[in-house]
Amino acid sequence: MSHQSDLFDSIATAEEAVIIEPMTVKTEGATINYEYPLHERIRTYLRLEHLKQLLKPQQSVDATNYSRYFDALFAILELCERSDVRTDVQKDLDRRRAQLQVWAQHPDVNQQQVTALAERVQHAIQSIQPLTRIGSHLKQDRLLSVTRQRFGMPGGTCNFDVPQLHFWLHQAQQKRDQDCQRWWHEFEILFNGLELELELLRGQAHFQWVVAEGGLLQESTEPLSLLRIRVPEAIPAYPVISGHKQRFSIRFLSCAPQQGKASFENDVEFELALCP
Repeated sequence: MSHQSDLFDSIATAEEAVIIEPMTVKTEGATINYEYPLHERIRTYLRLEHLKQLLKPQQSVDATNYSRYFDALFAILELCERSDVRTDVQKDLDRRRAQLQVWAQHPDVNQQQVTALAERVQHAIQSIQPLTRIGSHLKQDRLLSVTRQRFGMPGGTCNFDVPQLHFWLHQAQQKRDQDCQRWWHEFEILFNGLELELELLRGQAHFQWVVAEGGLLQESTEPLSLLRIRVPEAIPAYPVISGHKQRFSIRFLSCAPQQGKASFENDVEFELALCP
């Protein structure tokens, strides 16, 4: 199965292609999008991206949404403590930079696009390099350290449990916005580099229509990092994915199992992109 993005054609040869910007493909009808990482570091990247969407760093925090905000903030902090995400992102971007240097020598390359992308990658690398351990400064924040302990308890954020948080929520919105901006600044540079790497990763493959016969698709392939799936919304089933970088399996399960059978045994036509 070919997974090369058509966008590559105007930049370099198929063997020396590089994504310059994310490709947009129009799909008829509504779809549900799924992604499955085939590397642990990509798994961490996607989790962090998801948590940022929950955090909504540009949205003001008040008594109506503080629980969602702090849940996401503490989850981001914990993921950054578990693994050296900064080093992983920097290494991935270094590989992108090396690829661009090679492709820039190709006579048929679009120099303007390669140069623009190389500048973005170089800027992200230079910004990440000086960073120390991500989130270390937040551990010294008194409000966050006390609140984080209580968020692991059911109902642990009542005003009698965390009076500091209750007091903070009654401060002026401007004061809360300043604190939130300071906390997000601890992660912002890392996320800029992480999102650039995910943008380039996703853009390396275009979607192709495939059929899961009897609700099952199994493939052996060249090494991959990420599977992207678009399933028509009208199909009453969802994909369960397993695999590793050179083999994967997609099995569709019914959203309403009948007679104890969860498998969706009809053929399913959907879109699949294989990102190396």
